[in-house]
Amino acid sequence: MSGMQGSKSPVRRRRARPGGMTDALQWTRDLSGGCARTVAIGSHRLLVENHTGIVELTDARVRLATRCGTITVTGSGLSLCDVRQGALIVRGEIRQVELPPEGGGGEA
Repeated sequence: MSGMQGSKSPVRRRRARPGGMTDALQWTRDLSGGCARTVAIGSHRLLVENHTGIVELTDARVRLATRCGTITVTGSGLSLCDVRQGALIVRGEIRQVELPPEGGGGEA
């Protein structure tokens, strides 16, 4: 037999630093500054997180307030689904998404 039977490579385990994951999440939160996050899911769904309210809702336009300004989604057959506190999905034929300017004023 080869000499591999008795040789085991040492497994090194990382020790969790106190607050390691919590610190990383806080850092991510600080980067976003509490502004909204948008994720396009194809051309028919848009996830919006960290909004502060619905300003306007029609089948052609959805306006959402954020701490950094207003997000405007235009298209046709627009509706909201999976609405939760601070997050929702805009569904329909999305043609345009207007985001507040970077570092923009809070129109919430």
